[in-house]
Amino acid sequence: MNEKQLKVLFCSALQSGHIKNNDILPSQNAEMRIVEEANFRSFDLVIAAITQQPYADYDNYNNMLVRTQLLESFARSEKCRIDCVRFYPIELKSDDDTIDERLPSQIINAIMTFGLSVLVLDRNHSKRIAKSGLAKFMPATIICYTGIEDNFEVVSTFDRFISSGIFSFNRSTLARALAPDDSGSRAYGRLAVLQRILQKLAFNQMYYENLGLAEDELEFLYTLSEIRMPSNGRKRLDSLIKETANAKMTDFL
Repeated sequence: MNEKQLKVLFCSALQSGHIKNNDILPSQNAEMRIVEEANFRSFDLVIAAITQQPYADYDNYNNMLVRTQLLESFARSEKCRIDCVRFYPIELKSDDDTIDERLPSQIINAIMTFGLSVLVLDRNHSKRIAKSGLAKFMPATIICYTGIEDNFEVVSTFDRFISSGIFSFNRSTLARALAPDDSGSRAYGRLAVLQRILQKLAFNQMYYENLGLAEDELEFLYTLSEIRMPSNGRKRLDSLIKETANAKMTDFL
């Protein structure tokens, strides 16, 4: 089948609950919406789930801080609580499609945008990945078509929700380095704010023209802009180049 046919079949399976071993995607108890593709042209399908009970875990709290604009916009349009919404980006690979070097980028793009990735494979692709055993090594939940009506099966689950993106760093270690004489709690708090701001900027620049920062976050950045900047390291780099220009490999052993 082609991609459009696979999409229709998969949406039918979601609505009917015909996905075996499914503990990642929304169940029939949640309201589901297919988000218009015009908003996210990079994805074959984006499903929004609206649950009756809010997601109470820390990852979802951090997710709301980072992806505020997206979640708020959807919550307002659907008249629901922002902490009851979660998005699921779906990458569809029909048997008419070729799986090539673009797939890793597509999975990473989904994780960076929504915190998770779901890959749906048609019958022949499903057979190949089952034979290769590669499914368990991929950072995505992989769902295979069984070939029977609208029945699918989850063959590999990547259940880690990535809420922090690439801007995660060990705040505790850095805080202790900045404030060795005390607990470093003040430094830790400021590093946490800086990390969240970087995450919001990285996400918002993909889909929005505005920064998406709160007033106190802008004030925080303004305060940073008033602080004297350290050297960019250019002089140190030039010196290092000169020092190592005629060095032999044995000098480092």
